[in-house]
Amino acid sequence: MAIEVMAEKRTLKLELDAGMVDGKQRISSKSYSNVKLDATDDSIHASGEALAGLQELPLMKVKKVEESVITNV
Repeated sequence: MAIEVMAEKRTLKLELDAGMVDGKQRISSKSYSNVKLDATDDSIHASGEALAGLQELPLMKVKKVEESVITNV
């Protein structure tokens, strides 16, 4: 039995440094949906850094969140 994985949806997520609260790191996040399925990791990262430049808080991480469908072939 073969398994096929098909990417269905991608989201770009920025994690921003919101400072320390009670000794714990506070993280603010912004998500951008409808990322093209054929976008490369390099282009997603570059877009994330460009969008982070528009934010007031400093960038900590750029994440790619992907939903996939797994089916038997």
